[in-house]
Amino acid sequence: MDKIQAYPLIGVGDVTFGMAREKVREAFGKYSEFKKSVYSKNTTDDFGFCHVYYNIKNECEAVEIFNTCKVFAADKIIFPTSIEQTEEILGSFAKENGLYINLEKSIGIDLTSEKMESILFGCKGYFD
Repeated sequence: MDKIQAYPLIGVGDVTFGMAREKVREAFGKYSEFKKSVYSKNTTDDFGFCHVYYNIKNECEAVEIFNTCKVFAADKIIFPTSIEQTEEILGSFAKENGLYINLEKSIGIDLTSEKMESILFGCKGYFD
């Protein structure tokens, strides 16, 4: 996928938070399943342009999109771009260990190499 619309606290593209894993797979297509870390409570689906994270009930709780895909919110590009441009559209982010996080909207941006590597949209309270 080369571009997608994001809806903070709701979902990404045709995927909404709380959606069953089977429905996410129908929406995003071909995938591989893996365990992100030894601490993961469930497996993650890799769709190439993004990773989708699930809770223990196999419901979507977050979507992490990589810089091969352009992300839009309110019809304006928010990723990949500058953190300043993203903040103009989505509000301010706090920097934590190379990540920029907006707790109110459950959005995290990986900016560790001076360019946006990924952006994660989570359900309400995802970063709590």
